[in-house]
Amino acid sequence: MDVRHSVCRSTPCLPDLPIVYASDAFLKLTGYARHEVLGRNCRFLSGLDTDPSTLYQMKKCIESEQACTVRILNYRKDKTSFWNFLHISPVRNASGKVAYFVGVQVIDMCNNWEKQQGWSPEMKQLSAVAAVKVAVRSLTIVSTS
Repeated sequence: MDVRHSVCRSTPCLPDLPIVYASDAFLKLTGYARHEVLGRNCRFLSGLDTDPSTLYQMKKCIESEQACTVRILNYRKDKTSFWNFLHISPVRNASGKVAYFVGVQVIDMCNNWEKQQGWSPEMKQLSAVAAVKVAVRSLTIVSTS
């Protein structure tokens, strides 16, 4: 599957951080239709072999309004698993309050995870941040269209 970046956006304004936007690449990656994704928390992509400590790490970062980058085993609609190199970042409004969280799945990094093992944490973070910047720009364009 040649999906470079898939993106979803969740809002902290509603209970359980539901997805309010999912890119076409996200839908292609997960196998779900847009109406099956919107309004749900991203946890529906977790499954039996998803590491609970990774879910906990993500939860704590979101609660503290901090960015995080994780490698997590997720599941598609057809129940097949995939490694998701995921970067979650808060996006703040003009007053500094978190307006939403953006999740960027950087698939190329997952497919080459073994090669990335030698990367410094700074290099991994820079790569993830670059992907998030591209994703946020595309979300801004989508939101204003």
